[in-house]
Amino acid sequence: MAIVLMAVSIISFGQIAVKSTILYGTITQNDLMQAPFNKWFDSIYNAYQPDTKITAAIKKTNTKDISMDIFLGTWCGDSKREVPRFMKLLHDASFATSQVKLIGLGGSDSLYKQGPKQEEAGKGIFRVPVFIVYKNGVEVGRINEFPVTSLEKDLQTILTGGDYSPNYKSFSLLSEWLNDGTLLNKNSNIRGMSMQLKSLVNNERELNSLGYLLLQQGKKEEAFKVFQLNAQLYPESANVLSSLGEGYYKIGDNKTAVQFLERALEINKDPLLVKEILQILYEVKGLKG
Repeated sequence: MAIVLMAVSIISFGQIAVKSTILYGTITQNDLMQAPFNKWFDSIYNAYQPDTKITAAIKKTNTKDISMDIFLGTWCGDSKREVPRFMKLLHDASFATSQVKLIGLGGSDSLYKQGPKQEEAGKGIFRVPVFIVYKNGVEVGRINEFPVTSLEKDLQTILTGGDYSPNYKSFSLLSEWLNDGTLLNKNSNIRGMSMQLKSLVNNERELNSLGYLLLQQGKKEEAFKVFQLNAQLYPESANVLSSLGEGYYKIGDNKTAVQFLERALEINKDPLLVKEILQILYEVKGLKG
């Protein structure tokens, strides 16, 4: 059953501004075809033309034991673009809608990329949309945020057991470490773990965004570990070091936090980043920015 939430923000005492309406929890395609979501869903769905050769090939594929979970945010630009296209692809490929589950995730700070029943828990949902494909209940592949080639080509490769590597490859390994306790194990070696991630990470923003997502979810220790791993990979990045400094602050080590934040200021070459670093530094020192 879909839950419609109204995201709001307080402007000043007694004033509330409506920001957006979101679908939250298990939903259906029909929910997306209702106002206000139909404004973007219908236009993208109708405009998209999947590759007919590939959809014809998918039709011939045995999908009896295949099911899918689609995690999306009705507040998210990538979801608004890719989900209607994916649903159009499934329609043209005659894939049974009964084998597809749509889950709307929250978009406010307290509900960020989370469902009402924690449907995303343990599934490594760090960005949306995510299209997870299962065979007999076991995941065989996923498309993260946007396709590697095209939605139809990516799906065909997954369904036929081809060699497929999704975007944000590091997230799968980090999800595994989160779930089995490796990330927080006091004996786990940060340097060794960072070497395992090195070939999987595209840029410094990838792990930084994950670290802040974990902070928003109240997982301070996990976020701190991710910031540590990122600093191993990008030790000369002012942005990464300032995030690590913030991570130390969140776990209560103010002294080390100051060291990393001051180091970030020393090596920083981005004028726009100075204010952000100083704001954190002032907070750590108990000063007003």
